Amino acid sequence: MSEVVSKRLHGLAYIVRTRAGRQKTVAVLGGGVAGLTAAMELNERGYDVTVFEPAGWGGKARSTSLPGTGIGGRLDLPAEHGFRFFPSFYKSLPDTMRRIPYRNLSDGVHGNLCEAPEVMLARSGRVGERMIDVSTETGPRNPAQILRSLGLELGNGKGLSPELLYFANRVMVYMSSSEERRLGQWENMSWWEFTRAAQASEEYRKLCVVGVTRMVVAARAEASSTHTVGGFIEAMVHGFLGQGEAAADRVLNAPTNTAWIDPWTDCLTGRGVRLEFGYRAERLTVRNGQIKGVTLRDSLGRVRQLESDWYVCALPVERVRGLLERGLAQADHRLTTVSDLHTDWMVGIQFYLRERTPIAHGHVIYLDSPWALTSISQAQFWNVHFPSTYGDGTVEDCLSVDISAWDTPGILYGKPARECTRAEVAAEVWAQLSEALDDGSKSVAKSSLVHSWHLDPAVHGLDGPGPAWNEEPLMINTKGSWRLRPQAATGASNLFMAGDYVRCPVNLATMEGANQSGRAAVNALLTAANDPAPPAVVHAPYEPEQLRRLKEVDAQLYSQGRAHVFDTPAPWEKIKDRLPTPRDEVRFEVQRTSAPTPRPYGN
Repeated sequence: MSEVVSKRLHGLAYIVRTRAGRQKTVAVLGGGVAGLTAAMELNERGYDVTVFEPAGWGGKARSTSLPGTGIGGRLDLPAEHGFRFFPSFYKSLPDTMRRIPYRNLSDGVHGNLCEAPEVMLARSGRVGERMIDVSTETGPRNPAQILRSLGLELGNGKGLSPELLYFANRVMVYMSSSEERRLGQWENMSWWEFTRAAQASEEYRKLCVVGVTRMVVAARAEASSTHTVGGFIEAMVHGFLGQGEAAADRVLNAPTNTAWIDPWTDCLTGRGVRLEFGYRAERLTVRNGQIKGVTLRDSLGRVRQLESDWYVCALPVERVRGLLERGLAQADHRLTTVSDLHTDWMVGIQFYLRERTPIAHGHVIYLDSPWALTSISQAQFWNVHFPSTYGDGTVEDCLSVDISAWDTPGILYGKPARECTRAEVAAEVWAQLSEALDDGSKSVAKSSLVHSWHLDPAVHGLDGPGPAWNEEPLMINTKGSWRLRPQAATGASNLFMAGDYVRCPVNLATMEGANQSGRAAVNALLTAANDPAPPAVVHAPYEPEQLRRLKEVDAQLYSQGRAHVFDTPAPWEKIKDRLPTPRDEVRFEVQRTSAPTPRPYGN
């Protein structure tokens, strides 16, 4: 559907609705990516929308600043919850970004995305370090070219070839698996089990098993669902192969709020959406299968009662849990499964540097770091002169680092991050960066570079007195968690769920998943309201035509309780330790699930 036709239909729906009577009101609880997406889609369809947000517009995607650090008319130093990146498989979110006006850009804030053409695999002492070209300039790549860029070409005598070949088998098995097997078998198997990591080499585990889960999706391979990790790798592979219109890796050309969130909220308010900041939802009033009102409390403790026609609960999973005993479970008892969803920490720390330090023209993955670090040098992508724009004039760069493993002892203090003070966390992170970036003769991560640092304030208690806690954790897709995740429609006829934990085509807690869930909530509301307005498009993942027939065959095999035709044992496994394979003629019991497959969400 073209944008012009879409706007005309939205306008027609608005006219029909207003002629029929007053505009229907919608209260959106939560102003993160999911809530703002739902507000935008509903506003375009003529609804009277109010969004309530307690902490910060944009949720975990927002950027912040360090008050008081800007001197001489400069802006305060920028900070992030964690760095943002926009891989090529993001489709719904970029569609939203194109519709957010920004200065004279024809494609809105989407025009603030720029390509990050390199991915660096940093290794201890720079031994085995790899720089991978993922730019669009090289054109589409084939699998052999990707392996060659990794320095892992088959047959090169480095000892990893048999394992790498088997990992390629694992990826192919997942990519050619039917939706039925993905939900019935791989959803209930950990990535560790699927990749046969138990008896594999340490190098295989770092590169192919643990490295993927801990440093990209902040999850443990032993617990993460193969359905999730395999799906993420599948999407990234298509990006690296040059599928689709976008670059494999993109970042914003300014702090997130500057380039995206602030223009978004300005756009919404300009179109009549009311944004109420500082309000936290405390209780839902339920009567006769409907939400009759919500109790809100502002930052000063004042209570406000709100009534609306429709409600979209776009709160993060940890806040949804708090509402279960305050009306949410009464609205739909099935939502109690949200309590069993697992969360973990993936938290950002920014180092402000006295010299420009572009370690790589893109993201860096520190494969040997105990705390599973990833980083990006941000100033190189921003359309400003950093020292004259931010801080006191002496800061030339901002190295943004994500910490994904908070329970592993570090190399400096021998303690996990959760048990360190904030200063110890900063020192430990810098030590792990130095371990990877310095080779003895050349020092990239010199301590004299550091002007200052900033650790995400969402982490509390590191300096005592009690245990540390994180008020903005990330939902982790553990095996079997799909059945625990709610759908957009609920048992209450006027309540709908949105958030990165709600079922959608992107089976991973991401900005894309949050955006898709907001669209799914809107579509569920339109259905409940018998509204003729066109539904919001929820983009389906890319599916190669060449694999479609293989998936059809696999669906038949799965229905018969038979293994995937390509599923073979690992070359290092002992016979007694093998999982069922076609060669063994072993059948397994098909695990039925009431959960719908992701495909119907596509449009």
